[in-house]
Amino acid sequence: MWPKKELIDLLKIAHPIIQAPMAGASTPELVAAVSNAGGLGSYGAAATPPAKLRSIIRQIRELTDQPFGVNLFAPAVEAYQLTPEQQTPMSR
Repeated sequence: MWPKKELIDLLKIAHPIIQAPMAGASTPELVAAVSNAGGLGSYGAAATPPAKLRSIIRQIRELTDQPFGVNLFAPAVEAYQLTPEQQTPMSR
């Protein structure tokens, strides 16, 4: 048994296992299988169009009633829209 259960309790999972949300490799079936086994299944949505993502989430919900995550891809385009005065060394 893990000595610290805060994460397990917060995520409402049985085991401290979080599936990596790998875009192109995760499927609704894999996400549901991990969640049904007591871990946290995660779907790698990357740049999945909204309508398709809604369909995938519905499919995952049909396969499990357990918690799961969806990882969204959000490219950092803001750095390219900053004026030179607004930029930090990290955004250059």
